[in-house]
Amino acid sequence: MLFIKWFSIVLLGFLSDSAPQSLTYDIVVNDRTVGQMQVATLPTASGLQYQVNADVRMHILGERRMITNFTSTYQNNQLTEARFHDQLNGKTRHDALVRWDGAAYRIKVNGEQSQLANRRVTYSTASLYAQEPLGIRELFSERFGQFCSIKPLANHTYELTMPDGRKNRYHYVEGICQKVEAQQALFDVQFRLRRN
Repeated sequence: MLFIKWFSIVLLGFLSDSAPQSLTYDIVVNDRTVGQMQVATLPTASGLQYQVNADVRMHILGERRMITNFTSTYQNNQLTEARFHDQLNGKTRHDALVRWDGAAYRIKVNGEQSQLANRRVTYSTASLYAQEPLGIRELFSERFGQFCSIKPLANHTYELTMPDGRKNRYHYVEGICQKVEAQQALFDVQFRLRRN
């Protein structure tokens, strides 16, 4: 009987840790909601997969529709594949593919190929939404196919510096990202976790 209780507790703990998690963020510009982003964390047989999908419609210098989709797959706590695609008004702006071949990452960003050897990716931009970057000083950008620096600013607030110089701030409560403040060329945008 004691074994059955112990096994049930362990099983419930395992199931709660591996259960899919879905977060919805409102995308806000000038206090106006212009879109939505869905972030899903899905368990796999040997790890997990993050799926991020965003759709934005706004009118700045004409009608703009931005769609971003990316997935990051981890096995045994290591990134094994990432795909990133975003478009503006139906035209591709960024397209990236990252694959681990057992010895190095093969990276293709907007048609340019490169390789990242002697390093393993254990945390990436997709991870930022579901897992606070405690003790993390750099992370891998699926979009740029390279590492970016991240630093703590205050209690549960971090600043990520992109390879193009833009900075995003991530705010956390209980390990989950509640808000992102992102710099853009013409405006600043916020991603606010929707309360259910």
